[in-house]
Amino acid sequence: MVRYAALKGFYEVEKTIGCGGFAKVKMGTHIATGEKVAIKIMEKAALNDELPRVKLELQALKTLSHQHICKLYQVIETSMHYFIIMEYCSGGELFDHIVENSKLSETQSRMFFKQIVSAVAYLHSLGYAHRDLKPENVLLDRNQNLKLIDFGLCAKPEGGAQSLLLTSCGSPTYAAPELVLGKQYLGESVDVWAMGVLLYALLAGYLPFDDTNIDSLYKKILSGKYEEPVFMSQESRKFIRQMLQVDPKKRITVKEILTHPWITLGVLDPVDTSPDCIKCYDKECVVALARYHGVNNEDMWRHLKRWRYDYDMATYFLLMDRKKRKLPLKLNIMATKLPIRVKSADTIKVHVNLPELTRKSANLPLCENTVDNNVKVIITSPDVTPLKDNVDIKELKASHQNGFKLNKAKAGEVKFETIMRKPMKRLRSPNLDGDYSPIPTKKILNDVTSSASTPDSKKIKTCSETPSSARKVLGSIERSIHLMKNVLTPKKTLESSQNLQPIVLTNKDLFNVSTTQCNDAEFVINELEKALARKGIDCHRKGFRLRGKMEPNTLTKFGGCSFELEICYLPNMVTASKVSSVKTPIKSTSSEMERMNVPSVPATIGIRRKRLKGDAWCYKKVCEQVLALTATELRQPKESSV
Repeated sequence: MVRYAALKGFYEVEKTIGCGGFAKVKMGTHIATGEKVAIKIMEKAALNDELPRVKLELQALKTLSHQHICKLYQVIETSMHYFIIMEYCSGGELFDHIVENSKLSETQSRMFFKQIVSAVAYLHSLGYAHRDLKPENVLLDRNQNLKLIDFGLCAKPEGGAQSLLLTSCGSPTYAAPELVLGKQYLGESVDVWAMGVLLYALLAGYLPFDDTNIDSLYKKILSGKYEEPVFMSQESRKFIRQMLQVDPKKRITVKEILTHPWITLGVLDPVDTSPDCIKCYDKECVVALARYHGVNNEDMWRHLKRWRYDYDMATYFLLMDRKKRKLPLKLNIMATKLPIRVKSADTIKVHVNLPELTRKSANLPLCENTVDNNVKVIITSPDVTPLKDNVDIKELKASHQNGFKLNKAKAGEVKFETIMRKPMKRLRSPNLDGDYSPIPTKKILNDVTSSASTPDSKKIKTCSETPSSARKVLGSIERSIHLMKNVLTPKKTLESSQNLQPIVLTNKDLFNVSTTQCNDAEFVINELEKALARKGIDCHRKGFRLRGKMEPNTLTKFGGCSFELEICYLPNMVTASKVSSVKTPIKSTSSEMERMNVPSVPATIGIRRKRLKGDAWCYKKVCEQVLALTATELRQPKESSV
């Protein structure tokens, strides 16, 4: 259910997929196309001094267009929130990919690093510096392609890329020596240092400079000394050494990285930095949107090419993405539509269909109404004939409730103003004689013996004639019915029962999930809680979720972090042979299991990992311990055959 009014009718908000200091990111569904999107939600009251960062990030995202940079679809600003609708990357963070594999091969690291270099070089060509490059700010899409995110710390000097910057920002473990010293620096140079740290993390599985004490960490960075693993190739060591030069003047540049032998292997082409032009005319997508709104193609494109980052622009971008994937360009007619207003010269054409008059045979004239400065809204009807003087305004208003309202400016003059039609919500009154009753009260003529009445007509009692005691009884009955309706709502029953069973993952939710050799969820979570307690990690259980916190430890040189582990069922992991030999751990009826989306046969149990906050590499240590537990200790004991 959509909690935010600004998103209602346009997006279905789903689970939280990320959170930060002043923002949270939720997965959502774009209702018109059915495509998944990421919705970044920020409360204005919590931003305070961070507001300039948000505006800078939005300005950068509206400017950038690259295949390895997360796309911006729509920006919604209300009095209390910012809603930033962006491309959804289902593969999760690159950091989690490193955790899952401990370290990556040189071939896979080269493939990922080329994509990062391509995005960063494109940024630098437009005068931007990212200044916060790290695996947590790189996402993977459904095709395992990287997408760069989080441009809140980016900079674009007015004097160009060679202008010096002074603000020290970013993550300490990825900070260049000039940032540590607080000197002026070049944005491109600090990005090259961060890319060297990132490539080291890809190949080695850990950071070159790391320490829980910030002063000790800075001393290591300033010295430029780090461990070179023996399993790393000589070419990789040399390449990383060129990026991790303490003196920025001796550091390799981005242009040199594009053609470096480690990247091209001596035979491959240099890294492609060309932009991904999405702000272009696509006839099929424009035709689909024009048909959806009921306007002609030229007006639809005139409306789109203003690139206002509204809902129609988001729909257009998502349609183009569906076309690349060779999917049908169909739109959901049940989605909320906003009126298309196309500015042509000094006139805005509003495409509406005027309903026919129900009683009078009068025709509507050409009506004009000033909207903004010298801009007119013109509404035409098939026949342009002046209204008669004896037109009943009440009847005319009743016949045009579907999209119009009337203003009686002068005697004998009627003007129409276009309004957006909104879904009608019936108001419930606590008693039956209130002004907010959804059923209008019938008006009874005082003269019951008028010519319109029949001789046998009977006097009808109005609501005002109902005794007050009866009204109180009826009001209390209605309130009781509403209370009973809320109590018996299926959603309440579903929410209360979801904590009793693990959730069932889909094939799209299998990243950051460890597989166990067990099909008893209760056994897995109990053993997991005991094993983590033996490791000195305190966990708090809620349903089938464990929330743990690891304090900073100077001996292990890791900072603290908090995390969440969730027990879940894995899809398509059940074979017919297991069904007859293993008892199902679920003690529910088939109807209850279908309602809760729980498999009726024993399924393999998985553990989904999620970092809440804190040191990312401390979280990596926790994940390694969980993976070790799933491989050794979390095995269901076999029942004796005797």
